[in-house]
Amino acid sequence: MGTELSTDRATTGMTSPSEILLCGGGIDSFVAWHYLGKPQALYFDLGDRNRDQEYRALDTLARRHSIRLAVSRELDLGSWERQDGVIPLRHLHLVALACHRADTVWCVAVKGNRGAGKSSAMFERLSEIISQAVGRDVRVDSPFRDMTKTEVVRWYVDQSLPVDDLICTHSCMKPKNTLLHCGRCAGCVRRWVALANNGIEAPFAEDPWRWEHVQGDDSLQNGQLGGLHGLCTEELQLARSSVGVRASSPEGGLGSR
Repeated sequence: MGTELSTDRATTGMTSPSEILLCGGGIDSFVAWHYLGKPQALYFDLGDRNRDQEYRALDTLARRHSIRLAVSRELDLGSWERQDGVIPLRHLHLVALACHRADTVWCVAVKGNRGAGKSSAMFERLSEIISQAVGRDVRVDSPFRDMTKTEVVRWYVDQSLPVDDLICTHSCMKPKNTLLHCGRCAGCVRRWVALANNGIEAPFAEDPWRWEHVQGDDSLQNGQLGGLHGLCTEELQLARSSVGVRASSPEGGLGSR
């Protein structure tokens, strides 16, 4: 897959690029690669439960688009992975290692992202701290600070890029050794909303809009969907309406068209 790097030779023999894009096989980083003009991409194999699905997605996309992709196995965070698929401080680890390779590190996050490790404020602080630590100017940022995930997909579609390749990306946080997205995790909900709002149908093991945690008007505030950072209420409602689900009635019941 792309250019594979061994653990102990992660930087040996490489010409350091001026910028590098952290990739994980998802929609956001794949679109960012096009949006940023096809920079060097870097994937960290963290030993987590999603690694096989991420590998397959990245391999397919790298071959189709001739992505310059480096793969590093120098960091194993699998033992820190929570039940919900989240690895605390994941992006802080990735950014720290990526800064050895380039002066600009693109760590993709969308507008409204409330995750502490991927917020705009955190990127700015990291840029300052790392720059001071290494004695050179380092920039850590996201190209989609001012775009929601729905808007990111819309940009991609507007460029007349192949929609089928968006379906090849991996977003599921509970893959269960299959390429089919579960439809019952925050990653799948974000994926469904962004694609549905752009008229794109994608397969799921179960319909995301039928998940009980997505149906209520307080979906974005309850604990079950705590991972839905960056997803605005209006976009969720728009996606629900596209499949015939309307907002809850005054009595609290969920209506449908």
